[in-house]
Amino acid sequence: MDFHAVYLQRRQPGVSYRDFQRLWRSHGDFAASVPAFWPHVRCYIHNDPVEDSRGLPGDTANYDAVGELYYANYAAWLSLRDVMWEQVAPDEKRVFDGPSTAVRGDRTVFVEPDGLIKLFTFARLAPSTSSDELERLLGNHADLTLNTHNFGRQLRGYTVTRARRHDAATKMDARPQTTSNMDLVFIHHFADESAARAAMRSSDYARILVSEDGIVDFGTRISLLTHAWILKDDRTPGTFARAHE
Repeated sequence: MDFHAVYLQRRQPGVSYRDFQRLWRSHGDFAASVPAFWPHVRCYIHNDPVEDSRGLPGDTANYDAVGELYYANYAAWLSLRDVMWEQVAPDEKRVFDGPSTAVRGDRTVFVEPDGLIKLFTFARLAPSTSSDELERLLGNHADLTLNTHNFGRQLRGYTVTRARRHDAATKMDARPQTTSNMDLVFIHHFADESAARAAMRSSDYARILVSEDGIVDFGTRISLLTHAWILKDDRTPGTFARAHE
């Protein structure tokens, strides 16, 4: 199972969106130049919010980047935290406006990802949601999602990444690479932007939001539609193959 690190960021004040994209890509180039880090990253993806946010969740226009990194497992990611903290993280300061919103943990694949247009939804769990019942709730929510004609059956991928919780000793570690400030992220993939917009306008999507409300704290929910750019993918051949067509 992949260990998946997902972060949400904004550009610095005064930086245009185009200039930010160039800065972010250059950060990706920098990360690729760190020999103690890059060979251990199985997949690295930049997700840019779509430019026309009309009719989409407001957060699409309020954020500038969703980054994804995949590692073989938690142990592989943990072994790199000093490298990330000491060599990679300092370069982020020239690109991003402060700390990220992040989820770092194992992902559950309900539909193998293929489409490059993605709807990300970050959230904290509702206070009434216990860890003991979360697996069942997410499974039920996935069943509802995938069985909707105008939303679920249009998906080209659906995954959920849950934040890994650390022991007491790790919780004392102030390094940002070791923490998640959201509990989970839903990622819905679509073949293209028009398909995503049609699915999100459907009554089926409204039903899915009601179902999410029984799992997550709706007030913490951050949702945005993006287009993926794959900078590296050394995972199973065929994964995200459409990116290379």
